[in-house]
Amino acid sequence: MTSPEYFSNDAYFNSLRTDTAFGVSTLYSLFREDTAKTLVASGWGEAEAAHCFRLAVCDIAQWAREGYQPEEPLGQLLKARSLAHAALLRSIQEQEAGAEPSAEETDLLQSQQKAAVWSALTRLQPPCQEALLAEPTSAEGACFEALQNEMGAQALPSDRLTAALADVEGFRTWQYTAEHEHTWQKTTAPAPAAEPLKNKTWRWITLTFLIVTVAYAVYQFFFRPKTVAELYASNFNPPRSLMADWEQRRTADTSDTAPAGIATEACLMLLHEADAFYQQGDYRSATDPLLLIVLDTAAACQADAWFYLGIIHLHLKDPVTAIQCLAKIEDLERFGEDIYWYQVMAYLQIAQNTPHQRERIAKAVELAIPNIQNPKRRAQAEALLESLSP
Repeated sequence: MTSPEYFSNDAYFNSLRTDTAFGVSTLYSLFREDTAKTLVASGWGEAEAAHCFRLAVCDIAQWAREGYQPEEPLGQLLKARSLAHAALLRSIQEQEAGAEPSAEETDLLQSQQKAAVWSALTRLQPPCQEALLAEPTSAEGACFEALQNEMGAQALPSDRLTAALADVEGFRTWQYTAEHEHTWQKTTAPAPAAEPLKNKTWRWITLTFLIVTVAYAVYQFFFRPKTVAELYASNFNPPRSLMADWEQRRTADTSDTAPAGIATEACLMLLHEADAFYQQGDYRSATDPLLLIVLDTAAACQADAWFYLGIIHLHLKDPVTAIQCLAKIEDLERFGEDIYWYQVMAYLQIAQNTPHQRERIAKAVELAIPNIQNPKRRAQAEALLESLSP
């Protein structure tokens, strides 16, 4: 696989400065797995490794905002910072009360304390969250008291609480890491082992249950509207091969001047690498070479990389990042229709967890239909709209 250190720190830090959400997504895609493995190999648990990686990402995002950029390669920097956080957390648990931290430990401790405040803040009701963020320096009121109570054993002086609340960009970064960590845990968690049937009685009970279930499923199939999940499954037909799709687009591009139809050797190499992982179903690894393309602002195939990142994030059940990637595409002549279609697929994914959004999704499909020229896909969209409509 192409090394994430293929690019200098400039690319990563610039990404964090200009688009923090995407910058965090990049760090998770390229460095999360390797960093966590290093911590686990050093004796820390999976949960500790995940928490410390989140802390390290927030630290580096803050450095980017402040204009501080170490020369150490970012992958090594993330590992070192994560290990330092883990070591401090353990030493705090073991050291005697009153021990004075070093200057480096003080910096790490401030990051950990802010993260503790942000975590407590996310557990409050939305009105309290909004009130505290709107007036972060106010150390009084019912919401501030609720935050102090939520901190529990991690209670901090009022000035440290208000300092964390005032760091709005830091809080947003912490939220981004929470979203990506949640997605990571879902996509990497092993499937639970099936419980074996112990005797014939249980086999008959199970068989009866299956018969009833199948009968009910048949009834449901004929007498109820399709669920959003079913609509998504029947309409999401991504390309089987990224390179085959790329070749098809290049062939269809009849423009003599469109630079999107020309790709450098480096672009093609990275696209081939991504396609190899994609065809194996290793979607997370497929993002790595594509991220290297989009981080290189001079790359000739950036639009292709953004498009395939959008599709891959749909495979990874991360519709929000998929929408963000698709929105980055400027070459509407080559991708416009597909952008609309796969954004609809992303909205369908979101609606699977929020059924009340069905009407909004129907509206999004209705708006997309005039932009869809392909007869087959247009027919799909019209059928989808009919299924979504009450």
